[in-house]
Amino acid sequence: MSCRRSEDLSQPTIPRFVESIATTVRGQPDSADVQAVVLRAVARRSDSIALPDVLELRSLLDVDGEQAVTLEQQIMSIISAIEAELAGWDRLDVAA
Repeated sequence: MSCRRSEDLSQPTIPRFVESIATTVRGQPDSADVQAVVLRAVARRSDSIALPDVLELRSLLDVDGEQAVTLEQQIMSIISAIEAELAGWDRLDVAA
């Protein structure tokens, strides 16, 4: 894990961020991988998430997108899972 601190993804700009990701997903084929699009967007927005972190997050995320009613809810579920995972990484770094 090269990520040393989690990014605060719960900033007031989150609705615009979610809508931006939703627009990106809607512009792709129906087979678009929403989780991958969200991870790419979060990594681009973050100063501390490197490619190895994205790959590790991808393998660790357990999000049931089928329960989300809207694409925006699905995106928020993925972002919440990313935040939770990064918070766990921060706790591990502090304990080390």
